Amino acid sequence: TEKRPGRRDFPYLKNKLSKMPFVHEVHNITYPDEIYEHITDRELDFRETFISDEISGLKICLQSGLPYCLMIEEDAVVPVDFMTLLLKQVIEPLENKGVLNPSGGTGAISVVSLYSYYNLVFFGPHRLHYERYSKNKYQDDRAKMNIERWAWNMLPYKPKFQVKEKDYKYGTVAMLYTRESAMKLVEFMQSVGVDPIHNADEFMNADEYFPKVMGVKRKHVNPSLVNHIGFYSERMAHVKARGMFSQLNTDSRFIYD
Repeated sequence: TEKRPGRRDFPYLKNKLSKMPFVHEVHNITYPDEIYEHITDRELDFRETFISDEISGLKICLQSGLPYCLMIEEDAVVPVDFMTLLLKQVIEPLENKGVLNPSGGTGAISVVSLYSYYNLVFFGPHRLHYERYSKNKYQDDRAKMNIERWAWNMLPYKPKFQVKEKDYKYGTVAMLYTRESAMKLVEFMQSVGVDPIHNADEFMNADEYFPKVMGVKRKHVNPSLVNHIGFYSERMAHVKARGMFSQLNTDSRFIYD
């Protein structure tokens, strides 16, 4: 989905990525959601575009008829065995606990973030540009390849992820929904999307908004099963955090393979 003027044509996607054997369908969504049909004299602002994009992606997921919906941003990276890890350590444990019902595409979830927002820029104890973290706990936190683990007499890396409740109101790096929650989120976003007072991610994540509608708190996967690799935010290019451009949000514990 792309609605910004001058960015609606992606020849690399059309000529290269769309022809990869694992790509089933390509949807080119350059038009706003129906709730913005009345806006004809201007381009959508950032909040409206963000909400419209999320609604468009969710509608595509719903058209598939599949029990689950996973939306991942373009500046994200997944590990080599991503689908196996997602099924075995996230979806199946939730199904076994009765939290998810694959046959009906339902479950006791609002949103599940596969990214845990561990190393943030503006707050939290794990800020990479804070010397007291980068020279101390970071060395324990950061992912280590097996050759380094061997040198330090550590056991070989074994991926292990847990799904936990987590109160955090920003971000849409990698979000998992049931068909039911995706359908309800479309309805909710359309109800708050006209003259929005927040960005889409706040409406989706914050306890007082969509999780309250679903009656279930937001969850995340810890450590991150999907990592954020975007070091530069176009929207916030004018904002600087202690001499660094926002947003350097990532998870140093993530390991690709």
